[in-house]
Amino acid sequence: MTIPILQAGNVTISSAVNQIIEQVGVPVFDAILFVGGIAFITPFIIMLAYIIEYLIHPTSFGRSTALSEAITHAKRPILGALFIFLGIYIGLFIMGLASGNATLTQNAGTYALEILEAMLRETASVFSLLIKHALSTTP
Repeated sequence: MTIPILQAGNVTISSAVNQIIEQVGVPVFDAILFVGGIAFITPFIIMLAYIIEYLIHPTSFGRSTALSEAITHAKRPILGALFIFLGIYIGLFIMGLASGNATLTQNAGTYALEILEAMLRETASVFSLLIKHALSTTP
């Protein structure tokens, strides 16, 4: 049902807002998810490089330094994921309490986990697309 006052021809304000959100909001949200996923995955890639350096380094002090750096880089994404999850969870929980929305308050953890999962899924899809493009035979 549309309100006649808010109607301009065949376009309502709500349909115009929905169109703007679909054209601007969704790509921006996908970009935010991608950047968050990159920030989460990058330390793992660096950690793998240090593990390879640990395996091939000729001196014992070089191997111990590389192993120490690999452990340091392994802690960062784990703590980062924890802080992202807690930040989203606390934000949703407070919004649910402030608005009186019991569903949002009760499901804040589930929603936070879904957002973190979406970040990783978006990054994985972009990486898989890049790998497919890199391995394709036609330029």
